[in-house]
Amino acid sequence: MQRSIAVDAGELAPGSLLLSTVVGITLATGGFAIGVGATGIAEGSTSFWYLSRASGFVAYMLLWGSVMWGLLLSTGTGRRWMRPPLLLDAHQFLSTAAVGFASFHGLVLMGDRYVSFPLLAIVVPFTGSYEPLLVAFGQIAIWVSVLLIGSFHLRRLLGGQAWRRLHHASFVAFCLACVHGLALGSESATLWASLLYMGTIAPVIFLCLYRVLSTPRLRLLTP
Repeated sequence: MQRSIAVDAGELAPGSLLLSTVVGITLATGGFAIGVGATGIAEGSTSFWYLSRASGFVAYMLLWGSVMWGLLLSTGTGRRWMRPPLLLDAHQFLSTAAVGFASFHGLVLMGDRYVSFPLLAIVVPFTGSYEPLLVAFGQIAIWVSVLLIGSFHLRRLLGGQAWRRLHHASFVAFCLACVHGLALGSESATLWASLLYMGTIAPVIFLCLYRVLSTPRLRLLTP
């Protein structure tokens, strides 16, 4: 028997309002940074590059939190200390906030005078000239996350089983974000960044293994 998540869509309304606020503020800030860079007011400044790097780490941590929350919900582990509707609401909030910061992470580079990504290279994978494959990993991770956020609002139309299967793509987004950050991040070689990546990847692997090993079908095969 598969685990099911019985949640009324109305219970997600307060969270949805908060997510919209976070994404709106993030994109508005990104637009302001782009405008400053385009006018040349901050010419010679590395602020946009540092903003992109910092928001990239924030987006990664939010995505990790979303994956962890989803695993806590699907494995039933988190239900011991939080109701499933609250877990799902937190999962949705973290997913949307991650997309907001990831969008800022890319858009703010349009204001940087050194790399200066055009909008097409930020939105469409494989269209940029700078490390197109590694950059595309991050872009695909964002688009997959956007797809999953949209599925929250189409859950009744998709059906519970199809919705759960679609959410397996969240692991793809997380893996792509990991590769993107490790391969392109200038801090990847530092001790604190290595500890951060190891400290986020390890619990995801642990909960994934726990979820697989605790499925009823597999337990029937275990003596």
